[in-house]
Amino acid sequence: MIDRRHFLRGLGGVCLTLPAFESLRGAQSGKAKAKRFVCVAPNYGMYPGSFFPEQTGTDYAMPSILKPMERHRSEFSIFNNLDHPGVGGGHGCSHTFLNGMELKDTKDQPQRLQSLDEFLAEQIGQQTRFPSLRLGANGVSWSRAGIKLPSDGSPAQVFAKLFMEDNPKVKENQRRFLDEDDSILDVVHADAKRLGARMSKPDQVKLDEYLTAVREVERKLQRQAKWIDVPKPKANDEVIRGNDEVVVDLNYPYNTPVMYDLMVLALQTESTNVITFGHPGGNRLFPFEGIELGYHSLTHHGKRPELLQQLTIIELYYTQQLARFFDRMKEAKDAEGQPLLDSTVVLFGSGMGNASSHSSRNLPILLAGGGFKTGEHHRFERTGRDGRPLCDLFVSILQKLGVETDRFSTSQGNLNHLIA
Repeated sequence: MIDRRHFLRGLGGVCLTLPAFESLRGAQSGKAKAKRFVCVAPNYGMYPGSFFPEQTGTDYAMPSILKPMERHRSEFSIFNNLDHPGVGGGHGCSHTFLNGMELKDTKDQPQRLQSLDEFLAEQIGQQTRFPSLRLGANGVSWSRAGIKLPSDGSPAQVFAKLFMEDNPKVKENQRRFLDEDDSILDVVHADAKRLGARMSKPDQVKLDEYLTAVREVERKLQRQAKWIDVPKPKANDEVIRGNDEVVVDLNYPYNTPVMYDLMVLALQTESTNVITFGHPGGNRLFPFEGIELGYHSLTHHGKRPELLQQLTIIELYYTQQLARFFDRMKEAKDAEGQPLLDSTVVLFGSGMGNASSHSSRNLPILLAGGGFKTGEHHRFERTGRDGRPLCDLFVSILQKLGVETDRFSTSQGNLNHLIA
């Protein structure tokens, strides 16, 4: 029997999954239950002392920061001692959350920086208007070309992108620009072909990396052209404008529930299958009662009670809004009439473990939905400095979403024995 996973393996853990060949069709399993992926990432992580339970298994006491999630206890699991081997500390580790790679280690192979969400956008996002949506003020997404991708923190702009039609003149301008860009790329390909014959092997490798980025742009242009004349779904703008009884605040952090509502709408209307939502870092003063210092200052608490008390107010707000998002995802139905949470993998976490020491160890990870076995706290053993590779969980996520691969970045296996 032919193994069901077929892939091309490159150096450094890079994997390219193969298309579904007719001759291998008999090895395919049933249609994947999980169809969508959402990642929520607080830049500075969560205070470990209030995030991780003391007990493992199902009968654990809910930690203080996760108290708002109590009603969803059976729908999520918590993971202790997951991190990215080889990733150092400092603020930069927050950018490694979804790829497990530091920029300095990928100069020869920038494609290794591609993040989990953007890889999934290639695999499960190509049939939607937006292969991925990157929301919030803290981007955690990296392209296949190794480029940090921007995110959108304006609910009004996100609503317009998803649901407001462009006028005919704008659409015509889009067609013209796309045609012009396409012709420019034709010239680039022709020049590259002529250059390639005269290059050394190392230069040919660099040229191939450059052409990979060009092909990515080509695919993006082709998708944009395809969707210009396809009508957008309709949605009530009360989600961003409010009504006579509700006033909507579009300023951060009060716009967090609005962004979550837009995420539900985007998934329910099948505008996208892949979403990332980042909470920003920085030293902003959160406008909550009891907070007197900036966010960054509070994360460097040194376990001082007065600072931890203020930091808890912020992190409780994050989990309160996450719990509300779970409410909405359980209420909203997908095209098959099932709760969105059942068909959506939701990952909450950060590339920073303990912000007080800028540590990248023991990342705060919570997984929900998508048909996974949930409701438990899993704790792994540490070997020296490193815990279990977080990318092992990413492999399980990929497989649950129907991607035929058994590796991602620094993975050494998967966590199917615990959650599949």
